[in-house]
Amino acid sequence: MTGISLFERISVWMEVEILSRLTPRDGVGPVFKWIFKIPILFYRLGLGWVLAGRFLLLTTTGRRTGKPRRTPLEFVHDPQQGAYRVAPGWGANTDWYKNILHDPRVTVRVGRNRFAAIAEPAPNEESARFLWNASRRHPAMDRIWNRWTDRPVDGTWESYLYAARSFPSVWLTPVKK
Repeated sequence: MTGISLFERISVWMEVEILSRLTPRDGVGPVFKWIFKIPILFYRLGLGWVLAGRFLLLTTTGRRTGKPRRTPLEFVHDPQQGAYRVAPGWGANTDWYKNILHDPRVTVRVGRNRFAAIAEPAPNEESARFLWNASRRHPAMDRIWNRWTDRPVDGTWESYLYAARSFPSVWLTPVKK
C-alpha cells in the first residue's frame, strides 16, 4: 500500500469498522445520524476549510417539503472535469439521493467555496469502476459493499457491476455562470 498516508489508512479503517459493524443495515440510526452531521457544524462555524479535502456540504431541495436539506458527504474531485463525485450509502436509500433524483439542482460547499451545481447519476459501469478502484486501494472496502448488496462482492468485475446498483455514483458539476 505504498502512496497511502497514515491519515488515509486510519480514516478508511474507521469508516469500514463503523459502516460494516456498527451502523444498522436499514439506515443510519439516530446516534450515527447525529455523528455523521457533525461536519455541518464545522461549515456553520466557518470552519469548512478544515474539512475541504474530505467532506463537502451538499444542499438539496426536499422532495416532499421543498425545504433546503444539508448533507455532508465524502467526495472525490476530478479536476479535469471540475466535478465532484459522491455516492450514497445504505443501498441508495438515502434522502439526499432521492432528493437529487427529484430535483438535480443543488448547492455545494467545499471549504470556503460555494457554487450551484447539477447532480447527475453516473452510469453503472462508471460506478462499478469507482468501487473496483476503491477496493484495489483499500481491500477492506469490500466489507462495506457486501453489507448492502444481496450478492457478495467477490473481486470479479461482474460482482462490482452488480454492487454498483446499490452504490451509484453521482457527479456534482458546477453550473457555469
